[in-house]
Amino acid sequence: MSAEESVPRMYGNWRPARGWGIGSLSTTATVTLFLALLGPLVAMSIAPLTALPLAAVSALVLAGMLVRVGGTTAAEYLTRVTRFRRARLAGWTELSGGLLTDHPRKADLPGVLAPVVPVETDDGRGGRQCLLWDRRNGRLSAVLRLSPVGLDLADADQADIWVAGWGSLLADLGYHRLVTGLTVTIDTAPSGGTTISQHVARSLDRNAPALARRILDELVAATPATAAEIDARATVTIDPHRASPRPSDLVEACVETVRGLPAIENGLAASGVAVLGRADTGYLLGRIRAAFDPTARPWLAGDDEITQWADAGPIAASERWDSYRHDSGISVTWGMREAPRQSVAARVLAPLLAPGQFPRRVCLVYEPYPAEQAAAKVEAEITSGQIRRAWAERTRRDETQRDRDDRHRALQSAREEAEGAGVGRFTLYVTTTVTDERDLPTAVADVENRAGQAKIRLRRMRGTQAAAFAVGLGIGVDPVDASRHR
Repeated sequence: MSAEESVPRMYGNWRPARGWGIGSLSTTATVTLFLALLGPLVAMSIAPLTALPLAAVSALVLAGMLVRVGGTTAAEYLTRVTRFRRARLAGWTELSGGLLTDHPRKADLPGVLAPVVPVETDDGRGGRQCLLWDRRNGRLSAVLRLSPVGLDLADADQADIWVAGWGSLLADLGYHRLVTGLTVTIDTAPSGGTTISQHVARSLDRNAPALARRILDELVAATPATAAEIDARATVTIDPHRASPRPSDLVEACVETVRGLPAIENGLAASGVAVLGRADTGYLLGRIRAAFDPTARPWLAGDDEITQWADAGPIAASERWDSYRHDSGISVTWGMREAPRQSVAARVLAPLLAPGQFPRRVCLVYEPYPAEQAAAKVEAEITSGQIRRAWAERTRRDETQRDRDDRHRALQSAREEAEGAGVGRFTLYVTTTVTDERDLPTAVADVENRAGQAKIRLRRMRGTQAAAFAVGLGIGVDPVDASRHR
């Protein structure tokens, strides 16, 4: 094997949309900064008596924009603290239920999941499937059950083909007018052999020879306690209001949603993923219930254990500043703070996706930009980089290496978009769950160590644990829309 063949293919060039903000500030923060500086100066010439109070207010604004707390500005941190305390005083962080508890809308799931309800419909192939309808924004989400092939037995050329297929799928989403997002969720949990024993018990023929039955019993008993349960699914979110003509009712909206799924299924198949089928209501109810009540997971192996949407949610839940308690579980959710800066190999996420000692859920949320807007987006980023460079020259400051590299990445993004690549924004949510609060520090350290191996910087979603947990379920909740209605 030559030296060139032994070098693995690397991938990268992820960059956040920066605008023309100065330094690490966004465009809005930069405008606010200039207004805070100019306000007292203008007041001195127009109304001198108001200059001093206005200067004090400007100083607070500057401190809120420039001081960093946990990777965010002080203003953002104080906003989260204020919202969380207001929600706690109003009782919105607590959920309690029981046999005699009267809830006006008892069929709704808690928090930002409340607008989501299941809708049974035909899948166009003679079967049934479940669509998740968000009653707040009218969007419909279809969940596809997946079985990733994996890279363990694949050579480098095949891995490159699968990655190229994934890139083609993301680029193709920009041409689907109705698609607003694609979410991929990998849910892992130690099964302890319970799922295997149930599968064998259901499949075993009563008339089988005694020797065969004894061998199977011995194999089931010898199943290691570290056996893992892995569930993969992709959620396609559709906005029927973008259709032309616009659907007049929910039935027509479901038809528009189902119509575009085969193309996405074919794209997933070209990415090294086997599409097992479309999720029905029983499957979704079981996955949601297992997330809220991890001790019930062994009894939820079948897709018909829960039949009511209200039974999928928790009986009791309590949101804390940095964790979320729900039924038998305590969860912590992180959001992606920064994607890998360097180029990475195809297996970079393997440490984060591999099963571990505790249940863990990784949710990748991708929002494609429409193809007609993609070119304008990347060109605007190039212009913003030139503005930052001109500002540095005007103020006689040397351009930082990060700004220089960012301009080069923006140029590369524009070049790739011109060659047919898709443009969008994405984020990552990671949730770990324990049943004993004493295990929580160990589970938190495990996730943070795995994220470091995956070259991803995570931020613990303090003050928004319940909403982040809901988004991380991968059932069509838009994080941007959820943040607007907190």
